[in-house]
Amino acid sequence: MGRSILRATFRYGVGRYGVAALASLAVSWLSWHVPGTIDVETYWLPWLAAVSRYGLIEGFTVAAGDYPPGAASLLFLARWLLPTADGMTVLKALLAAAQLGSTLFVLAQTGRLALSLFCLAAVALSASMLAYLDILMAIPLLVAFFAALDRRPILSAAAFGVACLIKWQPLVVVPFMLVIWFEQARPEPRRHLAAAALLAIVAGLVAWMFWPAIWSSFAQAFGHVGWSAHALNFPWFVQIVLGYRPEIIQAPGAPLLGLRVIFAALYLLLLGAAIWMGIRRQRGDAMVIMPFALAAFLAYFTFAAGVHENHLFGPMLLAFVLWSRNPRFRTAAIALAIFANLNLAVFYGLTGAPPFATGPAFAWLTGILSAFSLLLFAHVLSRLAVARRIVE
Repeated sequence: MGRSILRATFRYGVGRYGVAALASLAVSWLSWHVPGTIDVETYWLPWLAAVSRYGLIEGFTVAAGDYPPGAASLLFLARWLLPTADGMTVLKALLAAAQLGSTLFVLAQTGRLALSLFCLAAVALSASMLAYLDILMAIPLLVAFFAALDRRPILSAAAFGVACLIKWQPLVVVPFMLVIWFEQARPEPRRHLAAAALLAIVAGLVAWMFWPAIWSSFAQAFGHVGWSAHALNFPWFVQIVLGYRPEIIQAPGAPLLGLRVIFAALYLLLLGAAIWMGIRRQRGDAMVIMPFALAAFLAYFTFAAGVHENHLFGPMLLAFVLWSRNPRFRTAAIALAIFANLNLAVFYGLTGAPPFATGPAFAWLTGILSAFSLLLFAHVLSRLAVARRIVE
């Protein structure tokens, strides 16, 4: 009897984790010598060298990048663990560990091997082949989303803060998460208020330690004024329609203002609807609010100016989390994963080298593909009806 239980546990438990782990490690191994995008040589390796030479705090200041100090901290930790390895080995090992951890975490949360492998496939191009740092925020961001769904606002807020200290992008949906945390904390306000105060103190200490470099990185991250930084979205579509070359260029003042107005209007409408739904529900059901956060994430990618090609990573993770709890989000999650990887591949292929020349044919190709971002946004908007039915 005992042996049969052990065999069953291995077959259906440990065996699944073994498959997921081997799949992730195999992807990392096969991509180990892929150089990645130009960002590796321009940013990641110099940042790694800076924190290795000057230490974490001074190195973060010297690097002068547009990522928050959490990314530099992880690079610093990876260098400490691998003191004699070359920079590329350190970077690849860090990305491989983050990819492995996120794959296993999805499996642990959902119990579904197929879903965890699909998530792995969705992030493999970004993390293993093109060597983007987005995968470093995957685990804390996934923890934040799943904890919110499980009505654990303190854990969710703490993990979300960690994700924002690795990359600024999750700040786009922090107002939506605040609606969830506030509603979930209402039954025990004193305990949650004390926890919120502690988290605020920790955040303040981090800001103080890295000041003023942390503010400079924040300003850089949200200070892009181009039409689109290789994101296949509405600004890129407008850029191509107006006859500009298919490359990163600064947007004129009037169109830039128009794009910001469109994004702000959509964002505020979605936030207002999320607040109304949260108040109406008055139980802090994250499954009601998080579809609005997903729509806001997509509104940012689709309509905001200066968005980069890798900024669908966060929305993609959120879509997978929603899919794990409600199958009606399956199409949105799959479509987001496909479009996110297509956006990366069009500009950087599978190794980091641009696969196309930036001529008229490329303008037509990217212009047509960018129009599909509007369809993707419309589909995610249609999923908001799911949240409405939950309330009703």
